[in-house]
Amino acid sequence: MARINLLPWREELRKEKQRQFLSILGLVFVLGVVVVMSYKYTVGMQIEAQVQRNNFLKAEIKSLESQIKEIEKLEAERQQLIDRMEMITSLQQSRPKIVHIFDELVKAIPEGLNLKSIERKGNQLIIEGSAESAQRVTSFMRKIDNSEWFKNGNLKDIDSDKDYGAGRKAFSLTVDEKSLKSDKDEQGAGS
Repeated sequence: MARINLLPWREELRKEKQRQFLSILGLVFVLGVVVVMSYKYTVGMQIEAQVQRNNFLKAEIKSLESQIKEIEKLEAERQQLIDRMEMITSLQQSRPKIVHIFDELVKAIPEGLNLKSIERKGNQLIIEGSAESAQRVTSFMRKIDNSEWFKNGNLKDIDSDKDYGAGRKAFSLTVDEKSLKSDKDEQGAGS
């Protein structure tokens, strides 16, 4: 009978499979290292790109903030100019009003009544004067109340005037000026 020894063949097959396993294991290890390194490289590149984007955005934000500050400064200057223009317009509109006010005062003063002082506080006139009688003061107040430039005439004080002699009356009254807006409103309502 012939003897066949299968043991060395099996052992060689086992050694061959073990070499294949180790080579596959080495290949998997090398592939794992390559994958990890490429992942780290890719993530590093993405981080670097994001850092560059963030730096760009920070620079643009600073630029925009400086532009916003400049715009706010220009808006403040614009508002100041608008306020000045409105003030100038108001002064130009009120300039002829002063002339009309003094003209109305002259027309309203009856004979025998003298004015000592006229003081203006805002849209209110404080008028102090002297009259021959209380009837002259009353006549003056009626004319003021009928005026188109005055309203709310209010007699504060009337007393004997010792400076100008017996029978004369010293008086003090306040009168409100009609505002330009109410003048325009009345003209618009009358049209």
